Amino acid sequence: MLPIMVLISLVYISFLFSSEIDRLKNKIDNIYFGNFIPVHKLHIIKESYNKIIIDQNVYAKNKDIIIKNWNYYNNQYKSDQERKVIKKIDSQVKKSFKQQNKKFYKYIIEQLDLLIKYEVSSAEQERKDFLAQYEKVNDYLFYNQIFIISFIIVFIFTIIFITIKNNNKMEYLVDKYKSDSITDGLTGLYNRKYFDNILDETIIVSRTNRWNSAFVMIDIDFFKQYNDTYGHDAGDMALKTVAHVLDAIFNEEYDYVFRLGGEEFGILVFDIDRVQLESRLKQLQRTIASQKIKHVASKTTFLTISMGVVLIDKKVYNLSRKSIYKMADKKLYQSKESGRDQYTI
Repeated sequence: MLPIMVLISLVYISFLFSSEIDRLKNKIDNIYFGNFIPVHKLHIIKESYNKIIIDQNVYAKNKDIIIKNWNYYNNQYKSDQERKVIKKIDSQVKKSFKQQNKKFYKYIIEQLDLLIKYEVSSAEQERKDFLAQYEKVNDYLFYNQIFIISFIIVFIFTIIFITIKNNNKMEYLVDKYKSDSITDGLTGLYNRKYFDNILDETIIVSRTNRWNSAFVMIDIDFFKQYNDTYGHDAGDMALKTVAHVLDAIFNEEYDYVFRLGGEEFGILVFDIDRVQLESRLKQLQRTIASQKIKHVASKTTFLTISMGVVLIDKKVYNLSRKSIYKMADKKLYQSKESGRDQYTI
């Protein structure tokens, strides 16, 4: 989520900056193309009137120049205030071609001089307005950036706080469930009572952190026959050997191994994906096989285990402990029905 939030913030800042710059660009266009260039047109019109006053023979040519440049000027962007001023002069320009009077031409030139001064003054005022707006936009962007940066900082510290809180909870679980009072007397593994408690916590912690965790239920194949053949003392030794192998393979910080009762064991693994889990289960099978515990009642003539596995992911976050336990038991049954010495996920 953190990179996504940072990206969204940067895009937001860029959007604000881009949109405001576009507005400023349009404002600049209005200033220069709406005022400065038309002033040049007014000077051309003024010069053409002067030529007509000096020499009536150039009247027709300069009349076309005046009309062309005046129409260009008159059609440019104008504010409502400017349009009121120009409307009066527009009628006088059109009237001048009907009267063809030098005195009236001079009057028009005077009006054009006033209009030129007005345009220059208007441009200066718009420039001041532009600078004021530019400063306002700068402040606007600056405060928005400060807000977004502050938000990101708060967000990061929130993530850190939640992470520390979750780590503290995990450390609490380690301290709570790795004490002598919660272990099985024969194997030294955690017992069934505390398995029930930590399975509940596994579901909560996995859901909170959006982890994929796992519950593995294990049963020694044909263990009743093993006891009948070799005796209960040998059976106890077999249980200890299997427990030792489980504890040796699943020995990472947040791995928990339990004796659930009789020949049944359980493993809870936090934050693990399916590929990693299957790799460790296969390693477990190989290690059990390497012990070569003789079992004549087994099809392999050696002691083996069957496993049922439930992945604790978003599909089962809302299920109860009993439901997940039943799912694992069902998977274990499938492994036994399929020939034993295997796992089913």
